[in-house]
Amino acid sequence: MIVTGASTGIGFDLTRTLCEKGYVVWACVRKPESLSRLLIDFEDRLRVIQLDVTNTHDIERALITVQAEMNPNRELILINNAGIASGGPIEGLQMEEWRKVFDVNLFGMVEMTKTFLPLIRETRGRVINIGSISGRVAAPFMGPYTTSKFAVKAFTDSLRREVSSLGVRVSLIEAGPIRTEIWSKSVDKTDRIMEQCPLELRKVYGGMMSLIREGVLQAAQEAVPVDVATKAIMHAIESHLPKVNYLVGKRIKLQANMLKFMSTRMIDRVIRKSLRFHRS
Repeated sequence: MIVTGASTGIGFDLTRTLCEKGYVVWACVRKPESLSRLLIDFEDRLRVIQLDVTNTHDIERALITVQAEMNPNRELILINNAGIASGGPIEGLQMEEWRKVFDVNLFGMVEMTKTFLPLIRETRGRVINIGSISGRVAAPFMGPYTTSKFAVKAFTDSLRREVSSLGVRVSLIEAGPIRTEIWSKSVDKTDRIMEQCPLELRKVYGGMMSLIREGVLQAAQEAVPVDVATKAIMHAIESHLPKVNYLVGKRIKLQANMLKFMSTRMIDRVIRKSLRFHRS
């Protein structure tokens, strides 16, 4: 198993679960010391690789390591989990922020998949991408994150349709609020972005951003434990017939079904009401 973004949240819990089940795991992290506590317990099956998914050299070095250590008679499974979140008004977001989010959430995923796909094909393995329910409905003031997650869904669909006839299974985990560190990191990052915005933009968007902040904190409180996501990923790993899409989280399946019957204008009205938008 190759797991990116294994240092915290879903990636860490999944890595620990895989090791407990006896799998050999190549855990990819930017800071190897973040997994020192797991290495103590699983030294015989945990391989820690220092890797930044935005760094081509790191990815190529990881390929060499996995090639040398893998069992060619067992399917190789790649779990693309690394991701970041940030937000703010589109008018106030620097292009650098958009590129940073896309580099991690999308282009890093694409390059990891492209690099390891020959080995995955040879072993008739699997690719599991960690997406989000935000890849189905675009939230305001989370433009870079939601746009990247829409792209992740499209990339996963394209990949699945290309390689399914080759014996490679591809699944997408569409997660709702999961109890991980991404929430506090996202709020802190968005706060910094707003602080750097010109005073005029803070006046225009500040009230709505405050409501978004409250909504994010509320969602964090209602988030399901991380092991809920891990169980879904384990099914995608171990099932003879893994699902194409896994909707994970509290009321996420209900929300996804409701979206099918709502027009775009209806969705806009619901979101506008939640932000107390009023027509002038």
